[in-house]
Amino acid sequence: MYLAIATDGVELQQPERTNELYASYWERLGPDEITKLLAEHDAGELLPDFNHVMVPVATLRRLAAGRVPEGWDDDFAAMLAHAREKGWLSEDGEAVRAHLERER
Repeated sequence: MYLAIATDGVELQQPERTNELYASYWERLGPDEITKLLAEHDAGELLPDFNHVMVPVATLRRLAAGRVPEGWDDDFAAMLAHAREKGWLSEDGEAVRAHLERER
């Protein structure tokens, strides 16, 4: 799954794919614009390295609702467990780190 960030909003693409998580943007958005879009859509925050986004787990669940197959909750929980093992989950478990990529 990936979080698609664009000037017209933030969408979760391919929510059924729980084996990867990243964020991407197509336009020539700068850090300030990305930060603003994430905040406006309750989709997380850009980290100071400008290469990662902390995405609320609740946001991923909200954006995936009604669009995923049966068993997704278990697959999503496994993804979060893997993220915790790698140090990509916040201490409180409420946000997960996603690499930010510029699409070409």
